Amino acid sequence: MRSASLRSLRTTRGSRRAGPAVAALAVGCAAVITAGVAVRDTTADAASNPAYSTKKVATVPGAVRVVERSPLDPFVYVVSRNGTVTRMQRDGSGRRKVLDVSTLTTTDSERGLLGLAFRQKSSAWEAFVNYTDLRGDTVVARWRVRADGTFVRQPGGVPSVVMTIDQPYANHNGGDVNVGPDNMLYVGMGDGGSGGDPQRRAMDLTSLLGKILRIDPTAVTDGRGHAYRIPAGNPFVGKGRAEIWAIGLRNPWRFTFDAAGNLWVADVGQNQYEEVSFARAGGGYPGGRRANFGWSAFEGLHPYNSDVPATGVLMPVLEYDHSDSRCSISGAAVATSRTLPGRAGWFLYGDFCSGRIVAFSTDGTKTTRSEVVAENVGNITSVNQTSRAVYYTTLDGTVGTISAE
Repeated sequence: MRSASLRSLRTTRGSRRAGPAVAALAVGCAAVITAGVAVRDTTADAASNPAYSTKKVATVPGAVRVVERSPLDPFVYVVSRNGTVTRMQRDGSGRRKVLDVSTLTTTDSERGLLGLAFRQKSSAWEAFVNYTDLRGDTVVARWRVRADGTFVRQPGGVPSVVMTIDQPYANHNGGDVNVGPDNMLYVGMGDGGSGGDPQRRAMDLTSLLGKILRIDPTAVTDGRGHAYRIPAGNPFVGKGRAEIWAIGLRNPWRFTFDAAGNLWVADVGQNQYEEVSFARAGGGYPGGRRANFGWSAFEGLHPYNSDVPATGVLMPVLEYDHSDSRCSISGAAVATSRTLPGRAGWFLYGDFCSGRIVAFSTDGTKTTRSEVVAENVGNITSVNQTSRAVYYTTLDGTVGTISAE
């Protein structure tokens, strides 16, 4: 995501106007494209498109995410960058604030409460939030959750910190957290900020920045300020930071897993290109294990920093440029036959500046079809799936649903 009220947060993109020029396409570039060639988003024949509609169901100031705890839960949970989580009925009624960490964070630049995920262990529920603290560092913290979806107040109101990660700049914090199909916690981390990956952290295995992390949170600290274990199967144990699951990301503002365990990442670009990457599940693990998504050797499909290794890169399945008032991608939802009939397996994303929501299909290596779902819905901060609906949120606090006929 980007800065200021969140508008300059999305349009300045760190140093997007002053960022380094994209390098000329290198000879032999195709040899490093291990996932085929993406297709820039195009609109399918309108006659073949379903009839999409959007409906505003609630207003939650600062909304940046809609999360489902369980398909059996009558509620969904709206994350506000201002530091709150609001529980509401799926139609937007019955709103109740269930968490307030506004005194622990600030909305300066790209900061705030940015992510939420729920996990069930045995019969007990717990929630994990991702926020930037008053120093600007990333904090992942844990709360116990009652059966009715309300959060249990921590002793003294102090959160149970799972991990803290130093942030060198105010932007590119990532912020998303998801519980994967393996019941492990996945944390999306931006490259640390500024612009152009100046310290080349995204592919540095000694840094947690520019990565997707995979951890198993615990209820007690290990004495070093960590309250998590390293799960079996993490690919960089003994080679770098053991928490790392995937590398080469600039600002994975939103990512998600589909029903098959495949990983989809909507990664915010630098100066010219936004991208969506797809990593298949395999070997008994969810998607993304050991994946290198290419930043900052590439921005989208295009070479960027020539001094960053450009081998073994999993290239995006979709890329779009900043023409037509577009500036910044906000994912990430995968439709099902229940949420969008006729579009099961399609990925939906929004663009913050254009206010356009787009759906596309992929064969796993490239975009096969793409169509506009909605126009002019506002400054889109997220598009999220639940078991029953696809939701979107905007900067002005709109929480809405998307349907198709």
